[in-house]
Order: sequence, then C-alpha cells, then structure tokens
Amino acid sequence: MPHNFYQRSRNGIRKVGRRMLRLGLSFALAISLVPCLMYAPGAFAASVDVERAETLIWGTEGHSSPATGRLVLEQAAEQGDLAAMRALGMHLVYGWVLSKEVSKGLDLLEQAASGGDADAQNDLGQIYLWGLAGLKDAKQSRKYLEASSAQGHLEAMRTLGKQLVMGTLFEQDVNAGIGHLKAALAQDDAKSYVTLGVLYLEGSGVPLDRDTARKNFEKAADLGDGEGLLRFGENTMWQEIDSTIAEDALLRAAEIGETKAYVVLANGAMYGYLGGGSVSRKKYQTYADKAVEAGEEYIAVLEAERLLWGIGVRASGPRAIESLTSAADQGNSEAARFLIALLRDGNNLNVRQSSADAQKALLKYSGLLSQKQREQYDLTLKAARAKTPSAYAPVADAFMERTDLSSTWFGKEIYKANSNVAFYILQVRLKYEGLYKGTVHGLATRQTLKAVFEACLKSVAPKICKDNVMRADVIGALLAKK
Repeated sequence: MPHNFYQRSRNGIRKVGRRMLRLGLSFALAISLVPCLMYAPGAFAASVDVERAETLIWGTEGHSSPATGRLVLEQAAEQGDLAAMRALGMHLVYGWVLSKEVSKGLDLLEQAASGGDADAQNDLGQIYLWGLAGLKDAKQSRKYLEASSAQGHLEAMRTLGKQLVMGTLFEQDVNAGIGHLKAALAQDDAKSYVTLGVLYLEGSGVPLDRDTARKNFEKAADLGDGEGLLRFGENTMWQEIDSTIAEDALLRAAEIGETKAYVVLANGAMYGYLGGGSVSRKKYQTYADKAVEAGEEYIAVLEAERLLWGIGVRASGPRAIESLTSAADQGNSEAARFLIALLRDGNNLNVRQSSADAQKALLKYSGLLSQKQREQYDLTLKAARAKTPSAYAPVADAFMERTDLSSTWFGKEIYKANSNVAFYILQVRLKYEGLYKGTVHGLATRQTLKAVFEACLKSVAPKICKDNVMRADVIGALLAKK
C-alpha cells in the first residue's frame, strides 16, 4: 500500500484542523482524525453538508451520531453533491465508522467520478491499483488515475507517473510516466520531486543516477519536504559511498522536520558508518539525544541492540529486555513491538526464544498497539508455536484468509517467527499458480527454492532474487502478494 495515499500535506492537515475546530472539535481530536479520513483537504471545502456529516460520524468530544451523519450525506448525495457522494462512498468501502457496504460505496464513488470529481477519480484509481477493500483491476485503476491526473490532481499524477515508469502494475511507458511527474513538478509539488528522485536513486525503470536523484531531493527540501534527503542520506550511508555526504543530507532532512534522520544517524554511528570505528561511535550519543528530544521512540530499540550485541557496552540479554520493558512501561510502542518479537524469536546469543513470554508481553502492551498490529503479532505467535506440517496448515489458512493484515513487514515477521510456516504458505500459493509441483510440507527443498526464485523474478527486483531468495525481505514481499 502506498505511503502517499494515506499521508496529506502539513498545510492540508492544519487546514482541516482549523475547520474542525470551528465545528467544535478539540485540536488534538481534529489532528488525530485527519489520517483516518483519507480525504484531500479540498473535499472539506466543497460542502457544508459534508463537514456537518463528518462531525456527526466521527464525533466531537465523545458525542457522535454516525446514523445521522450518514443520513446527511445521503440527502446531500441525492441532491447531486459530488463531495457527499465521495465521502459516503469512502466510508462504505472502508467501514471506518459506518458498516462496510463495498458495492454501494463503489457505486457512489463512481457516480462522483463520472460527475468529474477528481478526488473520487483518484480514490477509485488507488483502490483498484492496490487492491484496497479486496479489489484490484489495473485497467480500471489507470482509467480513473488518468482522468484525475488530467484535472491536475497531484496524487494521481504522482501515482500514475511512478507506475508507468516502473512498469510493474501498468504496461511500462517511461516517457509518459516522466511526463506526468514533470507536470506535477511544474506545480512545485515537493512529493513529485521525491518520487522522481527515488526512481533514479533505485534505478527503477530509469538508469540509476544518484546525482539526478539528489538534485530532485534538494528541490523537494527547498519546498519543505525532507523525505528524499532522508532516503538519500540513509542509502548513501549504508552503502558506504560517502559518510560526509550522507551525514550532511540526513542533518538537513532532520532540520526541516524529518526527525527520523536523527535515528538513522544514531544507528549509523553505532555501527561505525559515520567515519569508521571510534570516530563514528563517538557521534552516537549526540544523535541519540537529538532523536529523543524530537520524540523518536525507536532510540529505545537501538539502546536495546547495543546491550544485546555489546556495542560500546557489555553485552547482556537480560539488561536489554529490562531496558525495553522499562521503555514500554512508559508508553513506548516501538519498544513494546521490538520486545514482543525478541521474546518470540530469541537472538541465538543471550535471549532465549519463548513464545509464552512473548504472548504475555503482547497481552501486557496491547494498549500500545493498533488492533491490526495485535492481530498480526498474535498470528506470528501461532506460527512460532507450530512444529509440524499439520500444525502449519491452520496458520497458513488463517494467514491467507486475513488479506487485510497483509504487508511486507508482516510477511517478514511470519518468516522470522517460523520459516517453515512461511514456506508452507508459499508452497500452497505456488502450487496453485503452477510453479510448484512438490509436496506441501514447509521445507525449503531445492524444488521449493526454484519455484520461489521464479515467483521472485516476477514481482521482486531480479538483482535481489539472484542474490538469495531466502532473505526476509524477499519472503516478506512474496507473502505480501494477494
């Protein structure tokens, strides 16, 4: 699922926040609701009825009336209000508050799109492109994205441009894809500079060109978006291309709001990637402190890793667990998640594998996790406890039934929890696809690995597949396929 589909600009968030405040919402609630709405800021300006309905559906200060909000949207939609059609359609497709009615929701979105609503056209394009709500249709996706892009919708232009350049979901047309991205650049769209830069940084559909990538990231940074410099700095650091350039890029990214860059810098310093040896390690505390000051929770994980592996301190598994527990007790969700996985998997050194302890941690810190995360971790624990093919089968069935939990991260966690379960799932899928003709038993046999390699070439970068298909990122990506 694409990051940009859920993330809106800071200006848009502030705008929606101010509108909600005028309707009586607290600022904290207003901002907390924005990521959930998945609506472009302009949609809220389109209709007073939509604003009123959203207030009723989402609630203000604990008071809500979803049924009344739905009625307001239905009445406005019946009068031809495209924004109301779109709003109600999205609620029914995704079931955030109202009950899911996917077919009816799609019908409303299609009516709004046919009426020329660029936001609805983009929404449908994204839904069909990524298989959101269980739907996937590349032809339909392209039709709606092109219609929205023709109206200057920036997210549609970015998505269409990227997919045409990469040629993974649409038939590749690099020139057309670059054209869409450049049209967005002409509107000073920072995210399009980042998108184009990443394509050149990774060599996806275009020749790898780090200089061109950096120039695009710099332009995005001039417009206030540091995501590209964060990615460039991280890539440059881990590939050991130039630690000074990497550090400079990451510092600038942090200064304009991408404070995760401080975490990357601390991580690199800890492992010797910022000048080597003691020179690099001396920088750790400075960047760790800056990350903590910025509210970055992941530093607690880095501190635990130092204790686990003895980086600058004496190695101690129990102290690492104690450190993570203390951070989780103080509400650090990153520490809680890392602790659950560490107890589940062990580290083959100073922490033993214990699915029972991991289950206790999951129960204790469930309040720090989303419902989806709780269900994902619970399924990985079921995988960890499975020891035979007959036990792998129900876990595999549950995994394949819960497509709503699917992600590369989740696939990697399943693989880490129990590689046999991961291969069992792949054997079932690849047998259905005709790539595997052997026994389904969860073992990484030569025949299994050959089938996995063939599947990898179809959906993952060939360079990665040829390196080693028994990598967590490869297996995770294959398991994430729906």
